[in-house]
Amino acid sequence: MPSTGKKSSKTQSLRDIVQQHLLEDVFQSSNDAVQKHNASKGGSSWMVLVVDPESLRVISSSIGMYNLMEHHVSIVEHLMKKRAPFRDQAVLYFVEPNEKSLARIIEDWTPSKGKKGPLYGDAVFLYFLGRLPDELFGMIKKCKELVKRVKVLKEVNLDFLTKEAHAYHFDMKDPSIYSDLYLSKSVTVSPLQDRMISKLVTVCATLNEYPHVRFPAKNPLCTTLANHFQQKMNEFVGANSTWWYNGDGVHPNSERATMLIMDRQDDCLSPLIHEFTYEAMVNDLPPID
Repeated sequence: MPSTGKKSSKTQSLRDIVQQHLLEDVFQSSNDAVQKHNASKGGSSWMVLVVDPESLRVISSSIGMYNLMEHHVSIVEHLMKKRAPFRDQAVLYFVEPNEKSLARIIEDWTPSKGKKGPLYGDAVFLYFLGRLPDELFGMIKKCKELVKRVKVLKEVNLDFLTKEAHAYHFDMKDPSIYSDLYLSKSVTVSPLQDRMISKLVTVCATLNEYPHVRFPAKNPLCTTLANHFQQKMNEFVGANSTWWYNGDGVHPNSERATMLIMDRQDDCLSPLIHEFTYEAMVNDLPPID
């Protein structure tokens, strides 16, 4: 289940919203559960945070190690690397919902001859950047040692980076992205486009926005992406009855946003602009050490 916003996103920057979402709905709620668990069974009050490359960049773009330590995170470990055991501490996995990351998590809890025991304590928290597909959820259910220790399993809907207060990007570095978008003649949605739209849904979920979608009707690419976004957004809203959005008639002083999906041919000037901000200009012109 995704968590719901506690304040109107209209009064906060995107970075503030993401930071609050992470600290309160992920780390503070996990910390509270660990303290409650230890009150009855004893053990360390600290947690180990385990991340994959994608989730590490999401966390690093909005919060720092000091914030994590304030919420009883003792160490940040890389999921794909060999890790030291912390058998007296709870573990918080914060990962992208893909087969590679989930396989490594399951490997942590699968008994084998070479293992002396589990790497971590009896409390496991599973957080995913976006929607967890049914087939991956089925992989979790098959790992009995993991299932009996899971305290929380949640989709946090933060599959994007907040590099500035009011700007984000999807951190998609696939070299085929431009050819996939602009050179492909296919009218169906490609896996890369599906991933892009899924990330966009997490942005809207974080901002509590269920936007009206507008696009150039004569543009096949924009039409395909807009229709796919609308389908995925409708599925998200239908599957999460507790999630609210601006303009739903319940929250006062708010209106539904409008999303414009446009092609680069509708905005030819932006690629020619050298800098958008004073910060970029200052870094570009004076010598800065």
